[in-house]
This record gives sequence, C-alpha cells and structure tokens, in this order.
Amino acid sequence: MWSFFRNRRRRRWLAVALPEPQLRILKQNVPAFNHLPPELQQRILDCVRILIAERRWEGCDGLEVSAEMKTTIAGHAAFILLRSGDYYFDGVTTILVYPDVMVRNHDGVLEHTVGEAWDNGGVILSWPEVLLAADHDDGRNVVIHEFAHHLDGLDGEMGGSISFAHSADQTAWNEIAGQEFQQLVHDVDAGRRTLLDPYGATNEAEFFAVASECFFERPRPMQNRHPELFGLLKKYYRIDPTDWQ
Repeated sequence: MWSFFRNRRRRRWLAVALPEPQLRILKQNVPAFNHLPPELQQRILDCVRILIAERRWEGCDGLEVSAEMKTTIAGHAAFILLRSGDYYFDGVTTILVYPDVMVRNHDGVLEHTVGEAWDNGGVILSWPEVLLAADHDDGRNVVIHEFAHHLDGLDGEMGGSISFAHSADQTAWNEIAGQEFQQLVHDVDAGRRTLLDPYGATNEAEFFAVASECFFERPRPMQNRHPELFGLLKKYYRIDPTDWQ
C-alpha cells in the first residue's frame, strides 16, 4: 500500500519539468550531464526531481540550503542511479550540507572531513567540496564517494562487499577488489603515485567509494590501468562511463 502512494506521488513530481534556472545549474555544476545521450539525461532529471522532493535537506553551521545546492548534489548523486530502476536512494533519510570542511574532535584529536555517510541514512557533505566535483581531471567527487558508501551499506554493513546479481561476479569482486585494495595499500606505503585516490587504502569500504569516484570521473584511465576492477564496476552499476567520456 505504501509503495502505491509513493509511486503515485513520484509520478506527480515527474510530470513537472525541472525549472529552467535549476536546469542551467545542473548543466553548469554537473558538466558530465551535457555529454549524456537524451535517454540518460532524462534519467538524471528524474532522479534530481525525486531526490530534491523526497529527501530531507538540512543546512548546518548557519548555512541555508539553496536550490543550487540541492540540484548540484542530486545531479552528481544521480549518476550512480542511471541503471538502478526505481531505486532513488530510498534508504537515505537526510542530506546535511556544511559551509566548509567539517571538524570532529575525537579524543582530543581534531579530524577534518569533507563528507560522511551514516548507518542511519544520513549523508553529510561540504558544499565547497561538492563544487570541486565539476573538475573531472582529479578523479574526485565527494558526492559519488558518500552515496557509494550508502549503496555499500544496503546489505547492513559498509565494508566494501557490494552485492551482485550473479554469484560468479560476486566471487570475482571479492577476489579482484581484495587484490586491488592490497596493491593500493602497498603502493601508498611505498610512496608510489596511484590512479586511485590513496585514501582508498584506509579500508575496503573506502576502497569501494574511491574506486566508484574513479569509475565515473576517470573511466578511460581506469579501464586501461585497472581493467578487471573497471569491468566489475561496470557490471555493478550497469553502465559504462566511457560511452560519454
């Protein structure tokens, strides 16, 4: 019964076009949108409208969440939903936006972070870092990173063990991702330059999030340097970003 009302509500939202000012924001702040074929552009627009309407948005430290912020964040997040059917991050309850880098005091040690994903469905983002996601050259995208954590946690744990439809792919992921993670750890420890963000060497969960950033932001270099990992992410996300890059 709940899904009936949810779907009816979504049809009503999707019947209304994204306002022109927000469309301009999407094209400017999420430039990859401009390179998508019409079918996928429509999917992005659908995701943006539903994410803006359904999720609870909160500004922190005095920040007022604007239409630009909602449109930009939802636009970046929508890329990992391109082939997700009728899933629109239903498990995300709240998106909190900070005006700057967040500082946490853990046992007297100050830790700086630009994003977090919580088990309770909260996603936290630094707005200045979100704006940097428009640059594809560095392979970093905090929105994709944190929402990838959310997908990782759909099985009940954010541990980098994502779920595949076929057992063979699941086995391959466990093996290949494990090998790639260990290699990244060795490369980072040795001070070698890596295509994947060195932060992915923190643990398996961060490795998946970092690999997802690279998959969408720098697909061709990733396909060349990490072909097996790229192929598995292509199966997981059911999309090939090299088609539009």
